[in-house]
Amino acid sequence: MPPSSAASSTRSALADTVDAAFEYAFPLYEMARTRYGALEHLANPGRGQVNVLGHRRTLSDHRARAVTTPNNDTLYSSCWLDLSAGPVRISVAQMPAGRYWSVALMDFFTNHIAVLGSRLDGPGPVMASLVSARWTGARPAGRVIVAPGDDVWLLGRWLIDGPHDLAAGHAMQDGLGVLPTIGSRTDPAAARRAMGRVLPRSSTDPEVFLAVVNQALASNLAPGQDAVLLSRYASVGLGAAMPTWADLPEPVRAAWRDRIGPGHAALRSGLARAARSVQGWRLPPEAIGNFGADHALRAAVALGGLAALEPAEAIYLSRETDVSGTQLDGQQRYRIRIPATGVPTDAFWSLSVYERMPDGRLFFTDNPIGRYSVGDRTPGLRRAVDGAFDVWLQQRQPDDPAQRSNWLPAPPGPMQLSLRAYLPRPELRQGQAALPIVERVL
Repeated sequence: MPPSSAASSTRSALADTVDAAFEYAFPLYEMARTRYGALEHLANPGRGQVNVLGHRRTLSDHRARAVTTPNNDTLYSSCWLDLSAGPVRISVAQMPAGRYWSVALMDFFTNHIAVLGSRLDGPGPVMASLVSARWTGARPAGRVIVAPGDDVWLLGRWLIDGPHDLAAGHAMQDGLGVLPTIGSRTDPAAARRAMGRVLPRSSTDPEVFLAVVNQALASNLAPGQDAVLLSRYASVGLGAAMPTWADLPEPVRAAWRDRIGPGHAALRSGLARAARSVQGWRLPPEAIGNFGADHALRAAVALGGLAALEPAEAIYLSRETDVSGTQLDGQQRYRIRIPATGVPTDAFWSLSVYERMPDGRLFFTDNPIGRYSVGDRTPGLRRAVDGAFDVWLQQRQPDDPAQRSNWLPAPPGPMQLSLRAYLPRPELRQGQAALPIVERVL
């Protein structure tokens, strides 16, 4: 092989390795970025503390920007746990019968270690201890959940029927308790030390990106099957004991600078590639929430739906086109026909619309009636005799009074629909249920 061809082949192999390392590490970065925003970012007036519960007491609206694709159905409770000082006890009081609730426990690789909730625990009560696999001390008695590392995100969801139902939701939130072991860190300065000196201020800066994810790898054991991959990625600076950016060879640094931008672009279409098309909707893969070796899906979900629950708990169908295959745009008007059978779930369902940001994240848009979703609990919807109904998706309030009660306000430009189903029935998970039809109206 001529020298120029050999050099080109080496550069190509290096670029491929950087691409794969970025895809693998991106979820770790997103977890660190989300934690930083919750605990330390000075722009967040509600900054919390490690191992201390925080409750969002209102439903998410257009101001909710901490996590992409927020829902407008449940109140949230959140706690960033540090298990390095010992086990943490999690308690849930008895919940009202028939109310959906869940408390998800996610490791830094975005896998769900466990989900406490109405699906498996009924109304409760529940008591469990969470222990890091790195912990060498005594383990508590009773129900024990083992985390692969020291860092865990606890995220609780509590179903309410709208603003009028907040008191019931608050009571459910108040039934959740987190009791750290004596000596566990609870102050923001300690949280910062846990994250290391480099803050996750930009995932497009390769020096910052590598520093943040390598700090995360130092505190969180990668799944055993990833050992071979991490050995390969060490050649481009990814790993718990890697040298600083300045110590990496210049060809490696150049490859990161060249490839980190395209790496982000590739993630934006990752969920669409992984999903199965069912009646124009994207049905997500069963691996969501416990990704195994599907690192491409893990990274795409970290960008487009961080903290998405596993399919047994909830599924999130999405679409960006109407029935003709044309991109959904807020400058147009659409009729969404909900079948008489509704959406088959054992908990609840809702249909939300999101504005797509330039970086691929999805958020609600401000609107005059404060409506961000419709679903099986939305009051005042006009239905046909057989139970079917139309949702009118458009920016302006419909002129027809009969349509106004079923109006879902649209953002001004490109948008995405999300159909959430909690405790979905098998026919929905398998793509065999009738789904809403989205038609452009001239």
